Amino acid sequence: MVIIIIMLALPSFAKNYLIKNSKEFLGRQIDMEKLRVNYFTSTLKVYNFKMYEANDKDIFTSFDTLLINVAPLKYLSNVKALEQFYLEGLRVNISKKDSVFNYDDLLAYHKPSDSVKTDTTGKASVKYLLENLELKNASFLYYNANVDDETRIDNFSFLIPRISWDQEQESNAKLKFNLDNDGYVESDFNMFPQTGEFNGTIRINQLPLNSFYKYVAQYARINALEGTVNSTINFNGNSKNPNETILSGTMEGLKLMLTDQNNKKILGGEKITCKLKKIDPAKASYIIESLNVEEPYIKFELDTVSNNLSRIFNPFEDLKESDEKNSENLSGEKKIYYAINNVEVKNGVLDYTDNLTGKPFDYHLSEILIDTDSINSESEWIEFTSDMLLNNRGTLKAEVGFNPANLKNMHLDIAIKDFLLSDLNIYANYYAGHSVLRGDMFYFTDSKITNGIIESNNNLLIKNVSVENIKGGLYSLPLKFAVLLLKDKNGDIELTVPVRGDLNKPEIDVWKIVWATLKKLIFNTTKNPVKHLAQLVDAKPKDLEQITFKYPDTIINTEQQRKLDLLLRLEKIKPGLQIEMNYIADNDLLREEIAKANGLDSLTNASEDTLYENIKTNLPADSLSRDSLSVEIGLEKSNLSPQLDSIAQQYSDALILNIKNYLKTKQPETIIKVQKADQKKPENVGAVTQFKMKYTMKDSSAGNKEELQETPNDKN
Repeated sequence: MVIIIIMLALPSFAKNYLIKNSKEFLGRQIDMEKLRVNYFTSTLKVYNFKMYEANDKDIFTSFDTLLINVAPLKYLSNVKALEQFYLEGLRVNISKKDSVFNYDDLLAYHKPSDSVKTDTTGKASVKYLLENLELKNASFLYYNANVDDETRIDNFSFLIPRISWDQEQESNAKLKFNLDNDGYVESDFNMFPQTGEFNGTIRINQLPLNSFYKYVAQYARINALEGTVNSTINFNGNSKNPNETILSGTMEGLKLMLTDQNNKKILGGEKITCKLKKIDPAKASYIIESLNVEEPYIKFELDTVSNNLSRIFNPFEDLKESDEKNSENLSGEKKIYYAINNVEVKNGVLDYTDNLTGKPFDYHLSEILIDTDSINSESEWIEFTSDMLLNNRGTLKAEVGFNPANLKNMHLDIAIKDFLLSDLNIYANYYAGHSVLRGDMFYFTDSKITNGIIESNNNLLIKNVSVENIKGGLYSLPLKFAVLLLKDKNGDIELTVPVRGDLNKPEIDVWKIVWATLKKLIFNTTKNPVKHLAQLVDAKPKDLEQITFKYPDTIINTEQQRKLDLLLRLEKIKPGLQIEMNYIADNDLLREEIAKANGLDSLTNASEDTLYENIKTNLPADSLSRDSLSVEIGLEKSNLSPQLDSIAQQYSDALILNIKNYLKTKQPETIIKVQKADQKKPENVGAVTQFKMKYTMKDSSAGNKEELQETPNDKN
């Protein structure tokens, strides 16, 4: 009877004793509502258990019901056995401030003394039998005071029917808990106790990324992190070598979005799917079957100092330095092998803003498609194709090949169609002083980089191009005149622009090479316009440079007419072109010609009387009037030299008038200027009698011409 009373009173006594001495036994104060023991079924039950924080006020952990059912008879056979372990309503509150967790004092309290050594030699292998292990409706709360963030896991449950040391059949375990927004995590785990082999699957459904925002914000200047993650990860391994576990499966991100501190979207993606073929950390091998990105978005802003992404993620520089130090310490580890069998990007968008000119240049790239086959760390050459839409109109197609181990070996094949030149007005105004640039551009490039040596062949076709002058610009290029000259018969511009350079030289900049090449092309075109103009009228450049005459002829011969007709054709083809025919001649040489034409060897050796008689006798009566021009030559013996100058003057006037009449007769609306050049200019010295052509550009607004101007920098 006494024994029965003791047995009945023992649970209550044990409960009170444990509560009173819990700090000594456990290191923390505990409390419980009930403690029940069923001696006949070997069952222990605990209800409404609580363990407090170190302050004895806040609850660290609690549970509603704990049921333990042992099998004492099996202990006689040295088998540690549980017929049932059931825990319901477990709640655990974990918090962290700086580097201190709220359970650190418990770890320290239960840490074995360094002076105590456990002798494990000679121990027999442990025999165990665990059945019906179940955790139901558990919840975990983690609070990080460093970022003021709280993470909660609710309805955490699992059930393991059986685990045995001599089990021939696999042991199964299922685990599941809920996340915010109706998400959940569940796992299936299978293990073969005899061999140690295990396998399983972890499934994550609708894991909200905003739960990790405050953690990411420690390393990036962002305001929001949105999206959800789904994944199914399969694992296979052995408990004897858990580090050799192999992973595979799929990972999926939906409606991803990252915003900067101005709440502007900078990164995003409608859907990202990654299929893991084989991840083997022990062998440093990572093989991805495919990476598919749907509707990715990037906002990139560039200025003279940096760019928005560098500023947002700049805190990662500290991590980079740490990684570099770690890589030095781990230099003896295995070389990493990676492979991605397929990468595909669909309907990508890139919003690009350039502030280099002082005004924002915004450009919208959309419908970006990228496709490539296998990429791996041992690849000697990788190729991918890309398509995209340029500012909702133009198209770009590209084939790119490169050596991933050495980016100084690359091949680019790019075709751009229907690109709007007006999109580049900010650059045109800044660099060339032209703010209104219109036309459709077609661009094709075949570029090769071999050991850092770039060899790029670029072909441009520009249709319906026009330029409006605005004074200013960094280089004051004669772009408008160059455009006029470069237009072909159809009004198009077709150019071949070769680019060459050595990228191994640190001072070399590809864009500077391109700009220098284009600048040289523009100046060469405007300095030597006849080369391009001659192609329009199927002529030789010399035909458009000058027309020569010989005294005393003023009749326009067939060859001279042909050249004048070319000018008239050119004027029709190029209505914006101003053509000038400037009469030049060395007056001394012309006086010599007049003398020779009248039978004198030299003006200097003839007396005025002889010269007078020869000119009067030998000068053809109609030499200066055969084109309806009547010139009275009243030679007098006195003051003959000025009269010779007058003859030369009348001769040049006759030529100018005859050419004007010819041009007006052939084309009445012509505005080709025929005029006498300044006789004091050096170009007259030693010049035969001729008309030298000059080509400039009419300015319809002010009547001025666009002249070729060079800044000091442009002359270099």
